[in-house]
Amino acid sequence: MFDLTGKIALVTGASGGIGLAVAMELAKAGADIACHYNSNENAARGLAVEIENTGRKAFIYQADLSNADSADKLVEETCDDLGDLHILINNAGVNREALLIRQTPELVQDVLMSNLASMLYLSRAAARRMAKNHWGRLIHMGSVVAHTGSTAQAAYSASKAGIEGMSRAIARELGPRNVTSNVIAPGYIDAGMSYEMSEERQTELYKYIALGRKGTAMDVAAAALYLSSEEAGYITGAVIHVNGGLNMA
Repeated sequence: MFDLTGKIALVTGASGGIGLAVAMELAKAGADIACHYNSNENAARGLAVEIENTGRKAFIYQADLSNADSADKLVEETCDDLGDLHILINNAGVNREALLIRQTPELVQDVLMSNLASMLYLSRAAARRMAKNHWGRLIHMGSVVAHTGSTAQAAYSASKAGIEGMSRAIARELGPRNVTSNVIAPGYIDAGMSYEMSEERQTELYKYIALGRKGTAMDVAAAALYLSSEEAGYITGAVIHVNGGLNMA
């Protein structure tokens, strides 16, 4: 089950907690992996070694994905090095917390370009290949805050809500080409941005999580593996919540 042998996946933000876990799960299932990073080259290189130890191919690429040309180039390089592109994991993103009255135009622009525009640019580039092949998986990393909101995260919440609208539009457009587009919306995951939370805020969050604990990067990676598979071929335009019951939408 969930055999990705012969598939090629591009994972953005692969040097961080969730991206790293997703890349490893797809590799274990048989996919060759293009690992994107923005600044943490050492982590990306370490990931590539781990992937190669599973017997799969791995290449690393640095890119600022808020630039459309960089997104196009990343997909081109992936196809040149690995031969094609079947799965895109749109995972890279940033969070810039600030109360609404303190959110500068620069902060808003940075968050929207890094989280939303970058995913649109990459989806556009990847869709050209996938539509031609009549097979593809576009998987975008959203967030529970798109549904619940969060103090000091107006721009971040807006970007994550935008990802869901974008994904549904893509699902409509590319469905006839057998290309699916879905969102994974993690809740409180013990990885990446959650490390920036204060101890007090973390303790408060547990009160609202039905399972009473934080999730792991592997919980998110399992959902990504399923959505990448042949078995998920009839799921598109969906939002898969991985939040332990923090939000039961």
